[in-house]
Amino acid sequence: MESHSTKLLIDAGLSARQVRERLCKLGIQPDQIDAILITHDHQDHTSEAGIVSLALGSPIYCTERTLAGFWNLLSGHEQIRHFRVGQEFWVKDLKIHPFRVFHDALDPCGFLIEEASLFTQYAKRLGIATDLGTIPLLLRENLKDCDLLILESNHDLEMLLQGDYPWHLKQRIRSEVGHLSNQAAGEAIAAIAQHGRLKRVFLAHLSEKNNHPQKALETVKSCLNGLSPQLEIYVSHRDRPSPLIEF
Repeated sequence: MESHSTKLLIDAGLSARQVRERLCKLGIQPDQIDAILITHDHQDHTSEAGIVSLALGSPIYCTERTLAGFWNLLSGHEQIRHFRVGQEFWVKDLKIHPFRVFHDALDPCGFLIEEASLFTQYAKRLGIATDLGTIPLLLRENLKDCDLLILESNHDLEMLLQGDYPWHLKQRIRSEVGHLSNQAAGEAIAAIAQHGRLKRVFLAHLSEKNNHPQKALETVKSCLNGLSPQLEIYVSHRDRPSPLIEF
C-alpha cells in the first residue's frame, strides 16, 4: 500500500528475495518500505517477517500477543513496534485502524488505512481483511467507507467438501474462526457496496486446492447481481504480484 510519502507491506510470508523481486516488478524500491504490518501470527503470514524486516530495514508493527506467536522466528535485531486492536496509530501520513476479525489465531486483526487529509470525507480509505471465518455486521460497518477492499475469498464450499482434506480440517476452515468462502465473501461485498463508496475489490487468500480464480470471481459477481455495475473486482494470485491500482 503506497501513499504520497509512505509505503507499507502487509504480512511477510514470502522470502526476502521474492519480496524484492515482486516490488521491483512494480517499480518500487524495496528499501523504501516504511513498515511491515502483521495481521496475525500464523506462519504463512509471519515466517519471513524477521528476515524481510532486516533485509529492507523496515520495522515490524504487530500486537504483543501476535508477537508471542512468532517471536521464535525473529533474530532479536528487528525493530518491533506494538499496537492494540481498536486503537488507531500512524505511520507517517497514513492513519491505521486495526480492527478485530474472527480467526483461530492469537490476536488476529484487519486494517482500515486512511491517508492524511484536511477534509476527512475526501480521504482515501483501504480495507484489508484476509483471514476470517465470518464477517458480521459490525465488521461490515467498519468497511463501508472503503474506496478499495482486499477481502479473503478462500474456498469454494463444494470443492472443499469434495476435496481430500481430512474432515477436521474441513470443519476448521468452515468454522466461524476459519476462512471465508467465495459465497460469504460475495455476500459481504454486496452488503458493503450498497453504501455506494466502494470502487474496487481484490479477492485474496484463495486456496490452492479448494478454489480457482475464475470460480471465485464468478461466485462473487453472482452475489452482486447487477449491484454497483461500476465496481471493479480483481483476483490476487499466489505466484505473481497484482497490478498496481490507483484509487
